[in-house]
Amino acid sequence: MATAQKSKKKPGRSVDRRNVWLLIATTLLVVGSIFMFAPPQEKINQGLDIQGGLSVVLTAKGENGQAVSTEDMEKSRAIIESRVNALGASEAVVQVQGTDQILVQIPGLTNTEDALDTIGKTGKLEFARLDSFTDQDVKTKIENGQYGNEATITDELGNQLPAGKTEHLKVEDGTYTPLVSGANITNVSIGKRKDTATDYAVNVKLDSEGTAAFAEATKELVSSRGKIVIILDNEVQSAPAVDSEIPNGDVSITGNYSLDEARSLQTVLESGSLPVSFEYAQSQVVGPTLGQDALASGVLVALIGLAVVMLYLLFFYRGLGLITAAAMGIFAVLYLGILATLSTFGLFSLSLAGIAGIVLTIGMAADSSILTMERFREEIRMGRSVRAASITGVRHAIVTSVDADLVTLVSALSLFFLATASVKGFGLTLALGIVCDIAMMLLFKAPLIRLLAPKVIARHPGFWGVADAEAAAKDYEALALAEGTSTAAAEAGEALNPVESERVAEKRAGAAGEAAAEAARKPRGRFIKRDINFLGYRRIFLTVAAVLVCASFAVVGVKGLNFGIEFVGGTSVAFHNTGDVTTEQLRSSFDAAGEPDAVIQTTNADGQEGFLVRTTTTSAEDATARANQVAGDLGLSTDSFEVTTIGPDWGASVIQSSLIAFLVSIVLIIIYIAIRFDYKMGITAIVALLHDLVLVMGIYALVGREVNPNTIAALLTILGYSLYDTVVVFHRINDNMRGDDIKCTFMTMANHSINQVLVRTINTTLTSLIPVLAMLFFGGETLKDFAFAMAIGLICGSYSSVAVATPLYAMWKTREPRNAKLVKKYGTEVGRFEFANPNAMAAAAAKPAKGATAAKAGKSSAGKPSKGAPAAKPASKAAEATAAAKKNVASNGSAAPSAAPDPSSAAQPHGASASKAGSKPPKAKRKKRPDKK
Repeated sequence: MATAQKSKKKPGRSVDRRNVWLLIATTLLVVGSIFMFAPPQEKINQGLDIQGGLSVVLTAKGENGQAVSTEDMEKSRAIIESRVNALGASEAVVQVQGTDQILVQIPGLTNTEDALDTIGKTGKLEFARLDSFTDQDVKTKIENGQYGNEATITDELGNQLPAGKTEHLKVEDGTYTPLVSGANITNVSIGKRKDTATDYAVNVKLDSEGTAAFAEATKELVSSRGKIVIILDNEVQSAPAVDSEIPNGDVSITGNYSLDEARSLQTVLESGSLPVSFEYAQSQVVGPTLGQDALASGVLVALIGLAVVMLYLLFFYRGLGLITAAAMGIFAVLYLGILATLSTFGLFSLSLAGIAGIVLTIGMAADSSILTMERFREEIRMGRSVRAASITGVRHAIVTSVDADLVTLVSALSLFFLATASVKGFGLTLALGIVCDIAMMLLFKAPLIRLLAPKVIARHPGFWGVADAEAAAKDYEALALAEGTSTAAAEAGEALNPVESERVAEKRAGAAGEAAAEAARKPRGRFIKRDINFLGYRRIFLTVAAVLVCASFAVVGVKGLNFGIEFVGGTSVAFHNTGDVTTEQLRSSFDAAGEPDAVIQTTNADGQEGFLVRTTTTSAEDATARANQVAGDLGLSTDSFEVTTIGPDWGASVIQSSLIAFLVSIVLIIIYIAIRFDYKMGITAIVALLHDLVLVMGIYALVGREVNPNTIAALLTILGYSLYDTVVVFHRINDNMRGDDIKCTFMTMANHSINQVLVRTINTTLTSLIPVLAMLFFGGETLKDFAFAMAIGLICGSYSSVAVATPLYAMWKTREPRNAKLVKKYGTEVGRFEFANPNAMAAAAAKPAKGATAAKAGKSSAGKPSKGAPAAKPASKAAEATAAAKKNVASNGSAAPSAAPDPSSAAQPHGASASKAGSKPPKAKRKKRPDKK
């Protein structure tokens, strides 16, 4: 006997040892993570939108629409990088993006005008004889000196005002014959045009080939004082007359340059000409003060969201909420450690979009914790001991959570690999959050619950929030004995159809069954006691959903969507902390700067008044110059505004990449769900998702909120969140399809599955919504863009899981031959059922009841001693019913009453058939596992 007991203890000790080792591994990871990220402001790289600086995307334009070669793109990248380095920038990023774009990011840059004028200039320098020009009009203008006039702007009153810059005459390739090119330049320097002049000249030294060609040309032109035209990027810079032969290759380029302009030209000429021409597809100038304010706002939002979520979980789950709070703390530490590690290798920079992704993962981490807590408590209600529930319940919860996380991960990775700009950072932080969530569940939460369950949680059920589940389990155990089924089946039957469940109990166990049914009628606890008939109203739900979708399409069609400049091109200038500046003052300054049609609206970020100004300008240089001019006129600091310029082709690329990410996500999700569950689940889940996305866009059109790349990122994130809810419901349906304790239609079983996870759905929606609302009310403009779409999407996603996805799937599955037969047997009414294995509990209880001692009477319905049961006794009626049912079982060997069975019961499909119960004794394996769900 001692040997047997020893062998029984070994598995338990082995499991405990494994859990301890997992917690030790978690501790080591936590220590390592703290070492990696402390202090976070130094160890985690900050993106340009937080540090401040300049970010531009240059798009290459091949000749005659031809594709640009990889070699030309790499050569262009090297030339642009040399120009950026010449600006004195440190930690600048210059990299090829896609096949025809170059991303340039210069953190901390203040002189953005000169940078924009330098980095994207093609730098194609050419010298040509004036008499080689074939365009007579251009030739005449050059002869008359009309090639470098001061640019002017016209105000709203029609007055011509100087623009403060020189406008050069443009010439077309092929209309002149180049004499010398930039490739012939060996040295570039800056000097005064004359000793008394205020403007500067750029002096170049030509190589031997260029010197010979230039000497020959000047020799021929000197007698007629002919002119040599100097052309840079197809713009005439100057056209000096030849006074004497220049045999030494020293040439001076004059064009009324200021010192900064001369230096910029020097940088361009020294780095060489780009092999292809580029245009600014997107440009953003961010003041460093603004970025730090946005970072502080994001951190505040994250802390508020985390604190409120933890308080809610502590309130609802009590001691189990402490485990959840600790799990979320571990999650945060691991998350920061990964971000710091990636930053060390230059693979990550925190952006404002990334902050939004981090805030959203707080809700996801809480979601998986709630799923675990709910399944743990549910299995205790179904009659399992606290220890058994900590094993099976936690395992089932983790499998469900991992499935839902992986579906969300698909959309996050699609964003990262296929989307553009800030959306990539959002996708990366979201994906990393999912990985941390899975690691936290497997390494910390599950081992900790399993270690605490046998002694700590079982001995103090009230503190740990499982006392109500244990009390309900005793009520359902008494009902199960009366009905002759398992505790799990009794609980399910009472939830499906309490009237029928109680009728069966009374019929089979007489007064004892009536007492058990009365005790089980009103169990206390924070769980769904009776199924809400959601699927009974499926046609109404689907009709409402169809009407809302049609209404959304109508609103979008009538009002249209308010697309931001990212989609239509133009410039957005955001002024912050503008003090007493009025809208009229700002409008007047933009008029004077040459933007009379600017659209101005007021903003308020972090309690600071500001303005958002939109113009149709697509030139990054002009937009930045005008913003600086306006800031100077109004006495605003250069750190107080940010400028974003989008070229006309940028919106098309954003839409294209977002659509590709969306379509790829849909395909991958259907494939995953089809492999993991059923392809019908995948298709109906996508239908529900499309419903959510259409509603969000309809609301955007209704309120007129701007649609920008952050909105697209939020919409694609809704894809993951909406599917998370749907997958949790489908996972429970999939589990229940394998059960054999209850017979009913597929529609009834699907409705029961919804109710089983309803508390989890409510709690996870609330905990996910809390950080989103924190972003909406306390975050900056970027965070609010995410939050507005996410708030709508979370509500729609939770609703559509119950009202769209599950009804469609249940209706589709009901048509299958096997399920159609069940409809013929049980009818179309939701809630009709039959116990599949009557007398299972009676047979299991009969043997121990014959020689039961007082100690054995405290065993659970699964035949396991309920160690550490709460001191409080179950309700007296439930205890009496249990004793009476056991006594009836011991004397008769059956839970059925002594009266003859009612012949009519066999004709009622929703009751446990007495005749069937008497003719078919339970199988041996069902005696051993009466609690199988």
